[in-house]
Amino acid sequence: LEHVRMVAENGFARGVRFVETYDPSLPAVLGSRDQLIQVFLNLIKNAAEAIGPGGGEIVLSTAYQQGLRLRVPGGEVTDLPLVISVRDNGTTGISEDLRGNLFDPFVTTKPKGSGLGLPLVAKIVNDHGGIIEFDSVPGRTVFTVMLPMVR
Repeated sequence: LEHVRMVAENGFARGVRFVETYDPSLPAVLGSRDQLIQVFLNLIKNAAEAIGPGGGEIVLSTAYQQGLRLRVPGGEVTDLPLVISVRDNGTTGISEDLRGNLFDPFVTTKPKGSGLGLPLVAKIVNDHGGIIEFDSVPGRTVFTVMLPMVR
């Protein structure tokens, strides 16, 4: 996440204030470093675009949260205790009409957007055995990625 933040600060997120609140005791995540970098670059880029040129704040946080379990095909149950959040204070939030289809291909509000960023994020997270959720109201949007830990 620190690498992604530095890439963002030196490029598309200039002028955005970053706040990092990381749990230093988290266990490792089994997965592709490059793909996870892509996930968080996409989420941070969307957050920076939601904030706009006036500047704002993106909060990156990690936490350990017991209790979330996912039943995968075949009946196996997976714990998803690793929580990574990207929160922005963009003024509009995600409109109601987009919420049900936000992770579908070609859904976008950006004039030059392809609508493939969030579907790619969802696929990578799913391929890593995790899930992604979001919550949005005007002035606060949070994308939360929950991943399994290495056993």
